[in-house]
Amino acid sequence: MGCASSVPAEGRVNQNAADAKEVPAKQKGVALPGETDAPGEIKAGTETVEDTKTKAKSKNSRARRLSYVANAEGVGPQPALGGDSAAAPAADKPRAAAVNVAASSAAAPAASDKPRAPAQSSNTRARRLSYVTNDPNVKPQPEEDGGESVSSPTVTTTGVSNVQSATGVTCTMACMSRAGREPGFKKQNQDNCFAFEKYITNEQSLFGAFDGHGPNGHLVSGYVKQHLPIMLVNHLSMENDASKALTKGFLEVDKALGSSRIDCEFSGSTSVVSFLKGKTLTTAWVGDSRGVMGRTKKGGGYEAVPLTKDHKPTAPEEKARIVATNGRVERLVDEMGQPIGPFRVWLQYAWIPGLAMSRALGDAVAHSVGVTSEPECTVKELTPVDKFMILASDGVWEFIESQDAVDIVGNCETVEEGCRQLVDEAYQRWLVEEEGVVDDITAVVVKFIHAEA
Repeated sequence: MGCASSVPAEGRVNQNAADAKEVPAKQKGVALPGETDAPGEIKAGTETVEDTKTKAKSKNSRARRLSYVANAEGVGPQPALGGDSAAAPAADKPRAAAVNVAASSAAAPAASDKPRAPAQSSNTRARRLSYVTNDPNVKPQPEEDGGESVSSPTVTTTGVSNVQSATGVTCTMACMSRAGREPGFKKQNQDNCFAFEKYITNEQSLFGAFDGHGPNGHLVSGYVKQHLPIMLVNHLSMENDASKALTKGFLEVDKALGSSRIDCEFSGSTSVVSFLKGKTLTTAWVGDSRGVMGRTKKGGGYEAVPLTKDHKPTAPEEKARIVATNGRVERLVDEMGQPIGPFRVWLQYAWIPGLAMSRALGDAVAHSVGVTSEPECTVKELTPVDKFMILASDGVWEFIESQDAVDIVGNCETVEEGCRQLVDEAYQRWLVEEEGVVDDITAVVVKFIHAEA
């Protein structure tokens, strides 16, 4: 799970490590020919040329994985796209820092200017670093497998930026992803998410939640989380219509999945992404991950305003497309011929792939019979009564209605508390309803802060 970061604005990256000139071997303490005490023996405190090259290569590789953003004068380097926010380098005037806390914490600790000691190994931290860069001479180094999925619940929050739009909406957010549970098995968390309070410019934000499925679902959702925000930079910068830009981004990342090393034949991911620009909130989605907004009511409390609708294969327009492409929409049957489970998408003459949604990213076999990666989009103009938004995987929505989710979050003091309460409540309901089996649960909660008139 990853969130609370910023996509670099236009500019160049100072890649000192990548551009540094080679230093003479003598200055680096490398043992030169004729200086060893005996053949094959190196003096104390010296290194071989191979060791030095290896360290330089490692340093350059790490430098290429880092991306820095300076959206305003005096703002120090920040970690860019990626998994759970890695510790940011120290800066004279740092933006509000991202804070990771364990699920057992009562509340998120206050952000600190001092970098925190890494809680996990350097290898894990490296895998969570961004691979985006503004330097045209440096190519991104993405992991084809989409990175490592986080199985433990994590909340990440980002404070409100000091730079606020006079006419737009700023926000504060929290993300949490919690692995599911299957008695007797160690379950892989196939969910992912991101939340960028500053995306391309100070007045734009981007949020997303992804629910992978199939044997490589965690790789697919991780790939989409890592690549979609990068692909959307060009589309949103060149296209005035945000809905068209998001659609192009979804189609591009789906095409990229097909040429990646991830086996997407029977694996894929849902996706729900919201793009905030000024007061305009544009949401694009495929699958059954859902978005809902909390709006204040005159009599008190909050009203749930849907931002999406689940893509089920039984919807008339969805079923018509699938049938026209020689697909079937039926429920699975047991040995006695009795239908079980939800309606699924099948090939005409085979009981595969059995996808329970009509739109998704990946899922090559299902795409051959009408399942599509083209998203639907909605556009909302935010008003002062629109207080917050929830994007979540179906692990939340399976046993919690949209109105219930809005009530849970609306009754909490902070977005961190609201996000945690929502995920914990969904987890407990799964335990009760499914006798110990729990789906992966992911939620992104965004609070809208409207500029004063």
